[in-house]
Amino acid sequence: MEYGLKLSEQVRHRVFQRDERNKATIEVSVHLMNRVTGRLEGRISTGPWRIIGHVEQPIFTAVIEDVPVGEHEIQLRVVADENNVVAEGAIGPVYVGDLWLLAGQSNMQGCGRLIDVEEPQAGVSCFYMGDRWDQAEEPLAWLMESPDPIHWMHSPEGMDVTEEKRQEYIAEDRREKDRGTGPGLPFGKMLLSHTGIPVGLLMVAHGGTSMSQWDAALAGEGGRSLYGSMLRVIQAVGGKVRGCLWYQGESDADDELSKLYYDRMIEWVASLRKDLSDPHLPIIYAQIAAVNNWVSEAAWNRIQDDQLRLEKVLGNAAVIPTIDSLLADVIHPDTHSLRNIGYRMAWAALRLVHGLAPVQSGPRLNEFHWNEDRTELVLEFAGINGRLKPVKRAFSFQVTCDDQRLPLESYVDEFGQRIIIRLEQPAPSSCLLWHGRGFNPVVNVQDEQGIPLPVFGPVSV
Repeated sequence: MEYGLKLSEQVRHRVFQRDERNKATIEVSVHLMNRVTGRLEGRISTGPWRIIGHVEQPIFTAVIEDVPVGEHEIQLRVVADENNVVAEGAIGPVYVGDLWLLAGQSNMQGCGRLIDVEEPQAGVSCFYMGDRWDQAEEPLAWLMESPDPIHWMHSPEGMDVTEEKRQEYIAEDRREKDRGTGPGLPFGKMLLSHTGIPVGLLMVAHGGTSMSQWDAALAGEGGRSLYGSMLRVIQAVGGKVRGCLWYQGESDADDELSKLYYDRMIEWVASLRKDLSDPHLPIIYAQIAAVNNWVSEAAWNRIQDDQLRLEKVLGNAAVIPTIDSLLADVIHPDTHSLRNIGYRMAWAALRLVHGLAPVQSGPRLNEFHWNEDRTELVLEFAGINGRLKPVKRAFSFQVTCDDQRLPLESYVDEFGQRIIIRLEQPAPSSCLLWHGRGFNPVVNVQDEQGIPLPVFGPVSV
């Protein structure tokens, strides 16, 4: 509907972050196509009209306060002295809900093939890298369209990208892109289905990036740094988000960099929470998955174990196991696996943000104990959904001593709550326990929800 009053398209499909009252203030740019004056009235959908100001200029910003959670159409009208409507217009859908950052490297950016992709759904929107709101649809990441040079200033060949060349890359991407599915859209849809609260996804991830490139100390470089670009995006949508989804770590799986990862993650999360004035900002992040080949197996496993240990240290955080993912190539999970990771992230968000627990974290090692002669090690778990699925043999457990693997067999107990590890000989007094060690281990311990036991180790036993 439009009669002499035009509302900015920038608000269509936008999600405004709800406040603690489950409401938001919506601002929309207005252009009067004819010179009219009068009182400005506004309403959402079929609600009552409210006076929100007086019109004197042809271009202005209209502010509608206390808009509740949900989907709305914004309606405005200018009423003259004789109560005649002299201009009116409407725009929608507009949403009040929760904003979530999608940060990290390629698996969050989206790298699955654009086949059998998650379908779009009303109520799940994306703030795309071209600074535009729209319904979320795969692929979510269009790096070359970002106004921030960090996402496109160097070509794959390492050359500086001119504006002319950038436009060529944009056109090529739009024409030929065949990969780009990630966990973001499945996350949003699952969260919406359980809460009814609209979800806005803020895509800021960039493939192949390391913790040093995400360093908060680079924020002063603005759009020429990943952290600075991320902060700019957050400010562009109102300055507040509900939480952060993070999938990163592969680029730090190096013998030297991996030693710094644990502390760098703690510093990065602390910086983000400080900069957003939210000391309890929820952080939901993936444990890196399997890989077919890499520089250092020890570094890869160290990143995985550090990510698991960080969950308790970061506070209001959840790590998502991914070790059961099927790989589409050497390092990237396929579309189906990324969808499952998105679902798991949504289940974590339900626990952390909404106080709902339709799905538990999945099995996590809670405690262990030996029998008297140290020939049987019993592993107890927390977070199991139902019970562990029965298997004849539980794969990928190791007990080592002085770098030597001890012969063993392992299985799920009859109640589906514990893992029993039996050794051929009594274990020495100082041993180490591992699960999922290696680049691409065979793992089969999972609960009835299909959530696997994360990679862990070494654990002193």
